[in-house]
Amino acid sequence: MAMTKLVRNACCAAALLSGASTFGSAAAPPELEILDTIKEQHWIGISPVSRNTIWVAGENGTVARSTDAGKSWQYFQPGPDDLQFRDIEAIDDRRAYAMSVGDGGQSRIYYTENGGNSWRLRYRGEGDSFFNCMALAPSGEAWVYGDSVGDEWRMVRSADGRNWMQVRSAVAEPPQSNEGGFASSGSCARFNNDTWMIATGNADKARVLVKGSFGIRFKVIDAPMQAGPMAGITSVWPDDEDNFYIAGGSLSEESDEQEASRLWHYSNEEFKALPEPPLSGALYSLSKVSHEGDWLLTSNPQGATALNVGSGQWYPLSDKNIWNVQCHGDISCWFVGKDGFIARLLWQPASSKEQALP
Repeated sequence: MAMTKLVRNACCAAALLSGASTFGSAAAPPELEILDTIKEQHWIGISPVSRNTIWVAGENGTVARSTDAGKSWQYFQPGPDDLQFRDIEAIDDRRAYAMSVGDGGQSRIYYTENGGNSWRLRYRGEGDSFFNCMALAPSGEAWVYGDSVGDEWRMVRSADGRNWMQVRSAVAEPPQSNEGGFASSGSCARFNNDTWMIATGNADKARVLVKGSFGIRFKVIDAPMQAGPMAGITSVWPDDEDNFYIAGGSLSEESDEQEASRLWHYSNEEFKALPEPPLSGALYSLSKVSHEGDWLLTSNPQGATALNVGSGQWYPLSDKNIWNVQCHGDISCWFVGKDGFIARLLWQPASSKEQALP
């Protein structure tokens, strides 16, 4: 079967032409290279750890790994085949953690240290726990964020990846009624630049939980994101404790129109709304990548798009059902979603950029 095809639809071409003069010396907008080498199922979790090694996780209790940049895949089942893996956090080509979601003990953390050949159950949530996402630091410390139960946060922490325990006093304030997260992309919890960050929703206010790597508790920041049942922040990207981006909106099928901006930047203790992306509905994922300037990548069931932060202009990448985008530096950004969708980001070479300029 053919390995790849390059996305060059009409919307992307039009965006390139209309934005050529905006870029000047900046990088030309990226494109997506779609791979048809992976099993057709719903993929949600993804973790690229190098240019060639990518781990993905999804439905049917399935995890997959490629060590040749997506040319071929190995498939694994860490546990029962009815598990829904919504997040995967890999360390390298041999070590990875896979997180499943669901109540009744379906929320679990599995670990492999031999490239997926065998897996160990590291932690199983209580019967009323529902995990949403997890984050992993290079030190081996990990945090798992689940929906609150009553007046109790349901978070799980490991200092070293071996011992896991529920933490009941990790946040400076109690949870709101029904406050929780969204397991739509595994990115409602993130660690970046010595900063832990967690996104909340489904409550009266959408909030951001922030903690430095040596902090004791997460501080709480109220966000202007649309809130309420099935609404809030789905994804976060911390530059540091005082500068970060959030994405989200309403996931309710009955909410056709968003009541507030879906993408915000927090700096100098203020939130600033960013230009609205050309996608309808709540945003599921958010990643930031630097390549001759800063870019924000986001996706949802309506597609994927890239924002050049400097120019404030969006560039459509795809109209497929895409749930997640994750990057390893600026050399390896990958997108996954429904029906076996998987693609990687391609930066246009300098010659293409020069041809696009007037």
